[in-house]
Amino acid sequence: MSTVLKVESPIIDPDELVDIETISASEADLWASEAEDEATIERYLRAYRYYQGEASRIQAAAQAERDRIDVWESRKLAQAVRPLEFLTFRLKQFSEATGKARRTSPNGTLAWRKGAERVEIENPTVFCALHRDTPLVRVKSEPDKAAIKAAIKASGEIPEGADLVRGEDAFRIEVE
Repeated sequence: MSTVLKVESPIIDPDELVDIETISASEADLWASEAEDEATIERYLRAYRYYQGEASRIQAAAQAERDRIDVWESRKLAQAVRPLEFLTFRLKQFSEATGKARRTSPNGTLAWRKGAERVEIENPTVFCALHRDTPLVRVKSEPDKAAIKAAIKASGEIPEGADLVRGEDAFRIEVE
């Protein structure tokens, strides 16, 4: 008979993990005292690194599948798009040759529609300079948040209608 040496795994089984939202205050105190144990912290960091790697491997595999599907989609679409382009070209030629704006048949309709008019400005800066103070140019005003923050830092006073809000502190875990 041989004896089996049982070694504690550095990995934490996901079933061992507790839903953070269900931890009571007393459990949190227990966890805080447990966190003082260096071996437990190291085990948690090894587990964190493992599951971080698992997540990366899963994302890479999923991306590889998406890339493979994209290549398949491109090939299949090309088989349908080429004939569509040819048929569109031929039907357009037919419609132009007849000179009619609309042709209806049991299999479909060919129709021409005039394009919508739109204004294009070649050089907006020059246009605005030429037509300043006319109804053709609108002026957009908005608060300059960088200037407001600098003024608050300089004077310590917060202007009326503004507030200086600090974002949430972030917790970071880095594993090697």
